[in-house]
Amino acid sequence: MRVIGLPCPHCTQGVRAIKSRTMSPMFKEITYRCNNVDCGHVFVAGLEVLRTLSLSATPDYKVRIPISRHARQSALNQLSLNLSVG
Repeated sequence: MRVIGLPCPHCTQGVRAIKSRTMSPMFKEITYRCNNVDCGHVFVAGLEVLRTLSLSATPDYKVRIPISRHARQSALNQLSLNLSVG
């Protein structure tokens, strides 16, 4: 699996994730270290679940994730098709 990365905000070189900490089902903190030894920047970034693009077939109803307009419209279309067939 590929890890999401970003460039160092100071020298723009690549960075490496050195640890992560789950803060909630929706948010994770990731500690990064710059690969440029002359820079040496270490920083924490956040990874957040923002919205649903495709509905889960096994949802956890305790987790509230906003649904994108596209996913909402797709679900409504599917519901109307199911209602019109039945």
